[in-house]
Amino acid sequence: MTDNPKAPIRQLRFQLTREDVAAYHFLPRELVGAEKLWLFGPILLCGAAVGYFDENLKAIVPWDTDTQLGQLLSVIAAIAAGYALSLVLLTARTRHRISGAKVPAGETLVDAYPQLLFAGESGDQSSYAWSKLNVTETATHVFLTQPGRAPVILPLRAFDGAADMANFAAFVRVMGRDEDSEDDQDSQNDGAAAAKDN
Repeated sequence: MTDNPKAPIRQLRFQLTREDVAAYHFLPRELVGAEKLWLFGPILLCGAAVGYFDENLKAIVPWDTDTQLGQLLSVIAAIAAGYALSLVLLTARTRHRISGAKVPAGETLVDAYPQLLFAGESGDQSSYAWSKLNVTETATHVFLTQPGRAPVILPLRAFDGAADMANFAAFVRVMGRDEDSEDDQDSQNDGAAAAKDN
């Protein structure tokens, strides 16, 4: 904290590593759009394979595939195999993204101002509006994300301990809510002014 109105409210300085990038990419997240094919594609493929090779399966599986119970077991086995294959493919895709991700060579700078958050390497910082930032916390990181933008990855070592990291995450959430409140108030004031003019 500082009394200088032009100085950042909070500053963080740290060296980002590939392990930090990996921690972000391994966060659980919902698959959207075509990404769902990574999950459902192998399941459907295995299901189709079971139907196509039904006669061949009789010599492999320990149940009678001509009975209702046997057919149910075949379907369950196909779903399980497809799901396992999906996990393997999704993990491989994630590891590929991690290996190809750019890790800053220099120190990462994070400067928090009342209006905006700036993050990046020296001379190449990007600005983020508080109200558009989503906050995700783990035991070792805070991740600040905005759709269509590079994430801001904040490791525990950037803070003075776990409590300080939790406080910063709470601070970002409060700043976002305050900015939303100001925007709503400005909209109400503009509406009231327009009504008065009419």
